[in-house]
Amino acid sequence: MDQEKKYSEPILAIDVKNLRKSFFQENLTLPILNGISFQVPEKKMVTLMGPSGSGKSTLLNVLSSVERPTEGSVKIFGEELVGASETKLTQYRRNQIGIVFQFFHLFPYLSAIENVSLPLLIAGKNRKLAEQKASEILDLVGLGHRYHFSPKEMSGGEKQRVSIARAMIHEPKIIFADEPTGNLDSKSSNLIMEIFKTCASKLGITIFLVTHNEEIGSSGDVNYRMLDGQIIQK
Repeated sequence: MDQEKKYSEPILAIDVKNLRKSFFQENLTLPILNGISFQVPEKKMVTLMGPSGSGKSTLLNVLSSVERPTEGSVKIFGEELVGASETKLTQYRRNQIGIVFQFFHLFPYLSAIENVSLPLLIAGKNRKLAEQKASEILDLVGLGHRYHFSPKEMSGGEKQRVSIARAMIHEPKIIFADEPTGNLDSKSSNLIMEIFKTCASKLGITIFLVTHNEEIGSSGDVNYRMLDGQIIQK
């Protein structure tokens, strides 16, 4: 019975316990994250809402190992990040996660296929194979007709789809998205959200999405809200 229950429990993509992050300035201590605990099941789309200054970006930075927490536990698929070596964290960032930014962060003089290929090229993959995989991912996000366009030749929605394709190309377990629709019109925003939902439901990628948009913030499989460094489920 216990063994059956164990196997029926959902696998956790993210398991955070008593997470705290403070910044120190001379004699001042500035607490940003105040004992956060929450869980994210795998293969789901999870949204996080909250006003500016609530700690959303700091939390995203800790989850993506850009910043180290002051104390607490962050487990990604059961592996502890807190206290891990820089080598292990580099492997985690390179192999297990993808990041989508509000402002795209594409290289302006590279084509769509070249931008998307970059993570594989950095990992030492053959250029031909990297570009073949990039073309497949661009087809998946509806940009098969834009392979050789540079960012300046694309709309905001198209640039964000290139950014998502780049985050997907190395087959990450989790994609962290920071205000991915913040600069887009409603039509482009809806298309981006459909891509994220497909990533979760059909490709098995866990999506953790930070947003200010109330409608998007209510559209996940799990929806959290953040205020004053604390996190609650809506």
